[in-house]
Amino acid sequence: MKKPLSSIVRTIIIFAMLCITLTGCYDSREIDDMAYIVAIGLDTGKTNKLMMTLQLVVPPKIKGGDGGGGGDAEEGSQIITLEAPTIYSGLNMANNFISRQINLSHTKVLVFSEEFARNGIADLVIALPKGREFRPTVNILVAKGTAVDYIKSVKPELEGNPAKYYELNNISHLHTGFTADTMFHNFYIQSKSLSIQPVATLAGVSKYKSPEDLSLADSTYKDKGRPAPLEGDFKAGSLPKSGSVQSEIMGLAVFDRGKMVGELDGEQTMGYLMVRGKFNKAYVTMPDPIEKERFVILNIRQARKPNKNIKMVNDKPVIDIRIMLEGDITVIQSGINYESPEKMSILERGYEEFIKKGVSDFLVMTSKDFQSDICGLGSGMKKKFLTWDQWKDFKWLSRYKEATFNVSVDVKIRRPGLTIRSSPITSTEGEIYAR
Repeated sequence: MKKPLSSIVRTIIIFAMLCITLTGCYDSREIDDMAYIVAIGLDTGKTNKLMMTLQLVVPPKIKGGDGGGGGDAEEGSQIITLEAPTIYSGLNMANNFISRQINLSHTKVLVFSEEFARNGIADLVIALPKGREFRPTVNILVAKGTAVDYIKSVKPELEGNPAKYYELNNISHLHTGFTADTMFHNFYIQSKSLSIQPVATLAGVSKYKSPEDLSLADSTYKDKGRPAPLEGDFKAGSLPKSGSVQSEIMGLAVFDRGKMVGELDGEQTMGYLMVRGKFNKAYVTMPDPIEKERFVILNIRQARKPNKNIKMVNDKPVIDIRIMLEGDITVIQSGINYESPEKMSILERGYEEFIKKGVSDFLVMTSKDFQSDICGLGSGMKKKFLTWDQWKDFKWLSRYKEATFNVSVDVKIRRPGLTIRSSPITSTEGEIYAR
């Protein structure tokens, strides 16, 4: 007697479910058996091509979380340095003397030394994505000095997990504008592009051990013709600070065809973000338009994406850029009533000229000094070609060094802050205190 069709179907479903459950955990790996790498540093080797530094985190030793304090980051991490011909051969060597199996799925940063980056990293960039555990969201950093020194300087006190420190530090550009999103997948794509070149976050180790050692020797303010530095006139490793936090990130490393060709300070990085339309918000300090020895601070954000127009004049690129910003008044040191309609326009025009000069100088630097289109302005020119071969033969990256720029900036102040009318502080006799 034949079994009914419904009985056969039920039998097949039961066997299928059993097959799924029986194959459940044959390839599972316990987290206690893994050694997670959160940072990889690459320097020029002495006995081989690479000197590779690995910062590993052991999950059972990481403290903190929902139930308590920050814990001790050093207790839950380990730093080792070895030399090898390639990254993956180095990982294979490390697996030979580390009891736990190395895992790259939680790697947050890949740090190159400045020397290594200037010699070229194209071969490593091409090889890395082939690893199944390597994440494209890893951030690319270039360390002033050596990568091993930078990784050893990372001793976070607010986070018990170094991975959390790297993760939060790499998004600081959202509220400072002094760094940028430099994830590996962007770096990889831009390295191969004919219309844009990549950048990497500039990192360094603080050189000052105490407040008495602080110096402005490495600040960029003199190059800009300023009497004193503003907050963006520094690069990583040169910030005038001391304390237990030795690691620093500020500015960008500029690349051209896989080689580092220059550096940007914090203010120039802000200009980079504005031109690319990736600027979020930041406090921007400017000398008071009326009382030059005092400062005004606006909390500025990008109102909309910048307008860009590119044309060829006498076979040379002419690039028009219009940047639109909004700001809220935060500080007016002089006490001048810039909140009033007649004086607010003075402040807006002052900020427009201030930002215009900074962005214009930055663009000229990328064109004349670096000869690297890191802002992707070539994308606007690429749209003018019908075929890929025509665009390729145009050789935009070689023409960019001849570009000229016309920058315009619109700043609109939206809010006056908690004080609706500023006024200077006076003495009991009505005399204005010396400013």
